[in-house]
Amino acid sequence: MEWIKEIGRLLIILALQVLLFDHLHIGIWGFPMGYVFFLITLTPRIPRWAEMCIGFAIGMCMDICHSSLGIHTAACVAITYLRPIILTNIVQEIERVKNHISSQSIGRIEYAKCAILLTFIHHFIVFALEAWNWQHWWIIILQTIISTLLTLIIVIGYDRIKQ
Repeated sequence: MEWIKEIGRLLIILALQVLLFDHLHIGIWGFPMGYVFFLITLTPRIPRWAEMCIGFAIGMCMDICHSSLGIHTAACVAITYLRPIILTNIVQEIERVKNHISSQSIGRIEYAKCAILLTFIHHFIVFALEAWNWQHWWIIILQTIISTLLTLIIVIGYDRIKQ
């Protein structure tokens, strides 16, 4: 029964991304990517292979919606691969987390660290692959920072509302 709730939550997040967040951008500099929130807050109880498949599926959905040829898929698979590693290094007592990753379950500071790091990595991969060269590296870094801030407003805002 819980997986039905998770699928519903995923569909709502993807719909919000396509219908709302894709239209809330700051020129060429900032693009909020709220779907990263679902990957950050996945339950640690699911098997590793399922987590990677979920990351692939979400990335593929975003690539289809944006016609971006695997950029979002690569970024989503990368952060779903790195998420357990980052969680175990940041969160001291990862064994006590049974459900979703949230500021209530792991602590506000740890949650913020995980969200910032995973969001930054995701956005950096997206913008680096999109640019495909380092001639204007400062644009990639600036887009990554601004988009990370916009996405974190969504991620942390939703976490606050959920409390």
